[in-house]
Amino acid sequence: MSLLQVALTGLRAHQTALSTTGHNISNASTEGYSRQRADLYANKPEYFGGNYLGTGVQVSTIQRLQSDLIDTALRSSLTDHSYAAALASQAEQLDTLFADESTGLEPVLERFLNSAQDVASDPTSMSSRTVMLEESVSLAERFNSIARQLEEQRTLINGQIETSVAEINDYATALAKLNGQIVSGGSVGEMPNDLLDQRDNLLRKLAEKVDVSVTSQDNGALNVFIGTGQALVVNSTANELVVDNLSGDPVNPDIGVRSSVTGAVSKITRFISGGEIGGLVDARNDLLDRSQNELGLIALNIAESYNAQNRLGLDMDGQLGTDIFNMPEVTVNSNFLNDATGNPAVVIEEASAMTASDYRLIYDGTDYQLKRLSDDTNVTLIPEAAAAHNVANNETNDPEVEVTDPASFDSGGYTLNYNGTNYSLTRLSDSTVIALAPDPNDANVLIGEGMRIDTTELTSAINNDSWDISPTGAVTADGLRIDTSSITGAERGDNWLIQPTRNAASQLSVSMTDPADLAAAAAVKVEPSELNTGSAVIDSVRAIDTTDSATLFKEALVTYDEATTSYSVMTLEDVAGVDTWVAVSPTPSVSTKDGITTISANGWELTLSGTPDDQDRFIVSRNDTFEGDNRNMLAMSDIEDKQLIEGKTTIQGGYTDIIASVGTQTERAQILRDSSATLLESAQAKREALSGVNLDEEAADLIRYQQAYQASAQVINVARTLFDTILNAVG
Repeated sequence: MSLLQVALTGLRAHQTALSTTGHNISNASTEGYSRQRADLYANKPEYFGGNYLGTGVQVSTIQRLQSDLIDTALRSSLTDHSYAAALASQAEQLDTLFADESTGLEPVLERFLNSAQDVASDPTSMSSRTVMLEESVSLAERFNSIARQLEEQRTLINGQIETSVAEINDYATALAKLNGQIVSGGSVGEMPNDLLDQRDNLLRKLAEKVDVSVTSQDNGALNVFIGTGQALVVNSTANELVVDNLSGDPVNPDIGVRSSVTGAVSKITRFISGGEIGGLVDARNDLLDRSQNELGLIALNIAESYNAQNRLGLDMDGQLGTDIFNMPEVTVNSNFLNDATGNPAVVIEEASAMTASDYRLIYDGTDYQLKRLSDDTNVTLIPEAAAAHNVANNETNDPEVEVTDPASFDSGGYTLNYNGTNYSLTRLSDSTVIALAPDPNDANVLIGEGMRIDTTELTSAINNDSWDISPTGAVTADGLRIDTSSITGAERGDNWLIQPTRNAASQLSVSMTDPADLAAAAAVKVEPSELNTGSAVIDSVRAIDTTDSATLFKEALVTYDEATTSYSVMTLEDVAGVDTWVAVSPTPSVSTKDGITTISANGWELTLSGTPDDQDRFIVSRNDTFEGDNRNMLAMSDIEDKQLIEGKTTIQGGYTDIIASVGTQTERAQILRDSSATLLESAQAKREALSGVNLDEEAADLIRYQQAYQASAQVINVARTLFDTILNAVG
């Protein structure tokens, strides 16, 4: 073989070595793109001088180094971490707000409770009264401040949700466009790898915002779904997400999806999970709403309990006390899709019976139902009924009616009839006559058809007197009274969002301006007769109802009758111009338990212990020695020990529960954030191992290609030297 043949053979060998090698290529400068592998084949060699010379290589195919399984796991990890990060961020802000002494309620509440004890210690001290009133103002202002900061956080969360939804819409539009381009590119037999990389990158960005599921189609397009299967992208069509008031809550906008075909918007907030939006929605609904409701419940219980107790005592001028706080109002919002006109009138009947929940009043086409949203359960509605006397009656007073069993009560109404001796009911829906049974504890109270009918005031009833008993249009449940009588045109599905506690903390304010109006003294007093010979002693006397102050302040004589082992109560009345002792009406309530006898009449309650003798007497009257009396303020200071919050915990305990709940959820969110970050890092490493650019591998390939090039150059150099030598030899 000649020297020229040797040189050409060596060059061809190097060319062949290069042509038979597969090469990894990558877009290293573009984040998120997959590494690709190029398969090469050698071009047809050319015959020259009796030998074949290589003509280089060409790319046969380019394959993406990508795994659907790994990409799905990465998207799932991105969703989980974004959710946890968003939730933890919001929870940490709440935790700081409630637990910090400079922003939380606890120190201000403690000072307010202590100020009531100081007034009880010295009810004549104007300075102590002034401090208590000022602490009341400080307490209300701190409630307002916390509520204001919660609303500011809510506004920020809603803004972030709107921003994220706008980004999702942009991603969805881009994905739909890429689907169309990929389908077009695949139809001509080419693999649009760059477009596939762009689509995967968009899916990862979308997964950071919300949990997504992806399905592939035979034509190469991907369908993208969010929530529990709500379509976001189908082929080359994208549905738009909207943020709007879709459920009647003006401060918590919902997320909806607008159909690209019909344009109708379907609410999907409760189906949204995962990602930044899922974390923000859960932080708003589970953390922010709940904390604000619980804070409002505390504010309502403080206002109601302290107002009620102050009304039961006498102020420094000897007058019945007035409210200390302005009572917050219940928030009611109608669904914008309602056919009905008007809203239900909702008032608070008993704050201690309330829950820290929102409610939804729903009309089912016949009746109203109330759903407690915190546990998604229907609450039993107790109808309110009232009696109205017949115009022909001799008795013009009406009995008091209380529905105790709504399942037995017929909403069609009843007629209460009197035959001169007994009362009976006629059910109007089927004209059935129903006998009434007396209450074992009070013969004036009759029981039947799920009702308690108090006939105490019917002292002038005669034969054939009658009363119509019918629902008033109001119902009670969970400490609320809901009156639907003002609603007209209701259709099936109409509903109203009722938020009894949501805005209570922001609405709490102090109505009292004069410290002298604090009612430290009890409204009534009691004195034993000097002629008493028994061992019965007075434990306490207090006002329990001041709505009829004239009756409350009537002098009353409580007398024990040994023959009947009972107490009677009489008041001094003007009968035909003569002061006469008359038995009180209605009949006093008397009960004995553990040696303590409790007697209630005329709006006051007296407790005695020990054993009285026959005709032992006790005189109850208006407290005319109120100066220095602290009995009502002692009762007010005892409020802090009562289990008022949902009947389970004290006022301070209720706030401690908020701190504990927020703290626990914050810690849980932080743990979830940290663990999801580790899982995300692992998922990213797996993807990079397959699809990412390995700099060490790239450097090794570069050195290998460089050495191959240098070897080829040496072969060419040898060939050139041989050519020169041959030419010089023959020249």
